[in-house]
Parts: sequence; structure tokens; C-alpha cells
Amino acid sequence: MTASEKKVSAYQSHDHSGILLNANELSDNVDQAVMEEILQAMPDVLFNRYPDNEYTKLKESYAQLAGVEPDMVLCGNGSDQMLGLLIGCAISKGKTLATLEPDFGMYDYYVSMHDGQMKKYAVEPDQPFDMNAFITFCQDCDMILFSNPNNPTGNIVTKEQIRQLLESVTDIPVVIDEAYMDFADESVIPLLNEYKNLFVTRTLSKAYGAAGIRLGFLLGCADNIRKLDALNVPYSVSRTSERIGRILLDHAKEYEQKTERTKQRRDAMVRFGKELEHITIFPSHANFVLVQSERIDRILDAMTKEHVVIREYKGKPYCRITIGSEKENKLVADILRKVDQDA
Repeated sequence: MTASEKKVSAYQSHDHSGILLNANELSDNVDQAVMEEILQAMPDVLFNRYPDNEYTKLKESYAQLAGVEPDMVLCGNGSDQMLGLLIGCAISKGKTLATLEPDFGMYDYYVSMHDGQMKKYAVEPDQPFDMNAFITFCQDCDMILFSNPNNPTGNIVTKEQIRQLLESVTDIPVVIDEAYMDFADESVIPLLNEYKNLFVTRTLSKAYGAAGIRLGFLLGCADNIRKLDALNVPYSVSRTSERIGRILLDHAKEYEQKTERTKQRRDAMVRFGKELEHITIFPSHANFVLVQSERIDRILDAMTKEHVVIREYKGKPYCRITIGSEKENKLVADILRKVDQDA
């Protein structure tokens, strides 16, 4: 069967040339000291052996960071794989996943792979989230999944709002994709032991700058994780990624400092947006900003001419720009200012 016959919603991968501000990655590679530590660890990695499918040490490392027990953690080839596992367990032909619009395109991909349906609740950037309306919207759905902070608006749904959702929706999985929660402070991980239908996905691709090793985590109550572990693809995390991930997690405090600097640059970009007349830069709780303008085509053309790659949305009046280095952010600001000032 071909992808076209299944009507799969394809996900577009990212460009890898130019100044890359399109995929919400960190703009710099791991620090030299951490790189040396990784290189020193590689001779001990048994490349000739399959991974230890228990991933005991990795789970312990992430559990300590997340403030949960190791038996509440499942490891995967990026949080995308963990989302795919959950969707595959809950969604099939005739079943519906409720999410937000806009949100992460991989949800559409996995739901279409399982012949399910999507139901999307529209959100606007910089607008309060109406949880009562969303709860009503989710009636008769089989699964709820959305990113928080939202990709691409940067909006946040508070922990207490999600608690309200969980109090109202008790019989279907509620999955919160916290890929960008390192840049905010509303994680629902502390609620996992209270609500057995709650799941949280996290990643090392964003705040830890480790998109290249494809390492993510699924968190839930221990009983749910045990059941999902039996359904997960064996050896989904390579020995190399597992070892590098443990090293990165050993440096969590240093990455917290990096995250704070990213948040400061993000907030500076939002403040800069207040100087613009024809372009809006919305407040964000993530490591990117949503930029909206009637001059969106001119913005995209100007970025292309300067070899700056950003995330565009065909037919939409907005784009998403990753917060980069000071130098990269200055270039973005200069481009936006020029577009804004040109008649």
C-alpha cells in the first residue's frame, strides 16, 4: 500500500543550509568540555552489541531531573516516537484525536497512519486559552494531545487549566507534549501520580541542543508505562544516543543557564517587536517567536536573500523564527526593521 492510498499527512523535514532558525534547535553545538567527555566515553560503547533494552541508567538520570520514579519513564527515538506509540495505541479507523490549530504537524502524520480523524480547536497567538470551551469541544473524542507551550504560537496553557481538563476528562488519554517546557514553568509532570490518564512527552532536542541524537521521553504513571514498554519498539535508542544522553543530563545545571540566556534573548526580540509598525512579534513561552504581518511575503523574501531559514506556513500571514545567537538575532531584527520601514 502506498502513502497516497493511505492518505498520509506527510511531515516536511527541515533545511540544513544557511542560518538555520526554522527547527527550534540550539544555534551552537555542545560545549567543548562536554564534547571531550562524550569522546572519552565512546571507546567503552559496545557498538557490536544491541542496546540494553531496559535503559536503566538513562531512565534513572532522566527521572532524577524530572522528579519522578524511574519506572515512570520510557525512552524513545525522540519524543516523536513516543507520540507515535501513544497515538497508535489509542487511535484507529473511526476514532478521533482532539488537538489545537495550529500545532505540531507530526500529530497529523501519526493519526493518518492509523486511519484516524483529527479534530482541531483554533487558538490565536497572545490570547487566553478557554479551557471550558475546549472541554466541550473534546466531547466524543478518543484522545487529547497538544503541545504546551504551543508550537507555533508560543502560547501556554497553565497547569491548573490542565488539571481542570483532567478533572473533566477521565476516560481517555490526555497527552501533553512538553517539548518546549524547559523554556516555561507550567509542567504537569507533578500531576502524573494524581491522574492515571495523563501522559507527558519531553525531549533533549530543544533546550539540550541534542536534536542530532534523537532522544526523547514519555512519562506517565508506573502501571501505564509498564504496559506501553511491552508495546514499544525494542532497541529504539542506540547505545551511542543513550550514552551521550546520560552525559548531557549530568550537565543539567549548565543547560539551565543556557536556557535562561535563550529566554532573555527571546524576551528581547519580543520587546524589539514593539518598535515595529507593520509587523507583530507575539510574546512566547518557548525558544521561538511567531511573527505576523501583511508583509509576510516580503519578510520571507528578505530572509531568503540573507540566507536565513525560518519556518513558513503556506497561505498564512505568519512565520516562526527560532531564537538564535546574539549575532543571528541581530540579523533577524535588521531584516524585520528594513521590511517594516520600506514603503
